[in-house]
Amino acid sequence: MKNVIKLVIIATFIGLAGCAGSQISTVSAQVSHPVGTIALMPGGGLFADAIGVEIAARGFQVIDTSTTSNLMVRLNLNEIEITKPQGRSKLKSEGIDAILFVRAASGYDGRPQSSSTRLTSTHTGQILSGIVWQNGRGGAVGSPADGIMRKGLAQAATEVADALMQSIRTN
Repeated sequence: MKNVIKLVIIATFIGLAGCAGSQISTVSAQVSHPVGTIALMPGGGLFADAIGVEIAARGFQVIDTSTTSNLMVRLNLNEIEITKPQGRSKLKSEGIDAILFVRAASGYDGRPQSSSTRLTSTHTGQILSGIVWQNGRGGAVGSPADGIMRKGLAQAATEVADALMQSIRTN
């Protein structure tokens, strides 16, 4: 009986050794102006929308991707022009303090696999925050342990929004 218990304990530790929670890396810069209104760039998909909901819940005014797209058409801007001083100044004149660029990839199970997020100032063009997020893993792909370790859309968006808020507030 003792050997069976030892075997179960060893198997558990080996199984847990193959597990890893989600990982997040953040870089931030000194914020030289208040950030109150953030526009979500079109093209970020559901993950950008989920992050937008999370940062709106934290008190920021969020311009959704559809409204940002309409604004870009009205201001005669494309995605490349937004990163240039004239494009940023047009958005700034509309009351937008920063632009949130989000790119995400889905995993085999439809949950987010990884993302990169960049918050850029419309005042200075400086990247205020950059975040790279990677979902967790556990055991073999598709295994029950893997399913437990992987986060869904809402949890992933909360992690990214928390990191984004922390990087803005710590500067």
